[in-house]
Amino acid sequence: MPQLHARGVELVVELLDAAEHLEKLPPDHIKKLLRETSLVLGDLLARDILPARKDAAAS
Repeated sequence: MPQLHARGVELVVELLDAAEHLEKLPPDHIKKLLRETSLVLGDLLARDILPARKDAAAS
């Protein structure tokens, strides 16, 4: 999971950079960045849900 965290950090930097230069980015690059972001966020959420379910089952 350290790779997932690192990729999330990279994406935050890329998103901040993209926000500063949005008018210069081609639409395909923006689309790719948004899709990658949604995949990583989904993976982060899935990772966080698993421990929560285990805690609920133990209660």
